[in-house]
Amino acid sequence: MKLFLSVTGLILISIGSVVFAQSGSGAVLASVNGSKIYASQVNEIVGIAVVDGAKDSPELRQSILNEIIIREAVSQDVKKTGLLEKDSNALKLRLARSNTVFEIWFGQYLKTNPITESEIKAEYERRLALSKEPKNTKQYEVAQITVTSEAEAEDLIKQINNGAKFETLAKERSLDKASGAQGGVVGWVFPYQLTPPINDMILMLAKGKVIPNPVKANNAWNIIKLNDVRPFVLPDFDQLKNNIGQELLQQRRNVAINTLLKESKVSKGN
Repeated sequence: MKLFLSVTGLILISIGSVVFAQSGSGAVLASVNGSKIYASQVNEIVGIAVVDGAKDSPELRQSILNEIIIREAVSQDVKKTGLLEKDSNALKLRLARSNTVFEIWFGQYLKTNPITESEIKAEYERRLALSKEPKNTKQYEVAQITVTSEAEAEDLIKQINNGAKFETLAKERSLDKASGAQGGVVGWVFPYQLTPPINDMILMLAKGKVIPNPVKANNAWNIIKLNDVRPFVLPDFDQLKNNIGQELLQQRRNVAINTLLKESKVSKGN
């Protein structure tokens, strides 16, 4: 399966590298404050889109023309106000160019190392097999409060046992601000996704209960609550293939980077 950028994303990336309304040929399709936009400029970007899987159509061409008009108007305004020379905008522009260069480089890597339908299918089959193992037939909705010391964790457990709301304490006291904002909820997980020994302890908890003693993991003390348990059935291939494809794409990106770094002479300091 070839993974395409959305047409909109492709247009935005492509237009970013075009010199607008300065040179071109063919019919003049529009003008912005007297600066002309030519058919050849639209044709150039359409060509890029078609190579990457888009279908040439009047709608695509109109979208590209509209985007060029917008970008030209913005470009003129930025030049008039000197905005790119203000604050850290010049750095932002260099970073944006660097990101575009990276995506071009990675796109070339994908041409010789594509993510195929068979790879996605194989990964789905691997997950399907895992989902049938006894330990993976159920998912657990877990909540946590993470603090720096065992004494603090023990005090919080006492408060919970005396009627304090777990969710309130998570919001007020947990070091993990992401889960804390959700009342401590981490989400639905399999035991193997949890840090030992939490992964084993969760199996012994009843729904709605909190572990009797705090557990140390990742240099912090954790209070764990089991909110709910549900049977797990893996969705069918068509429902998951796009998500799996995106995960494989990220893995491929990491492989490409690591391979390049191994082939490069990198030194730090003097």
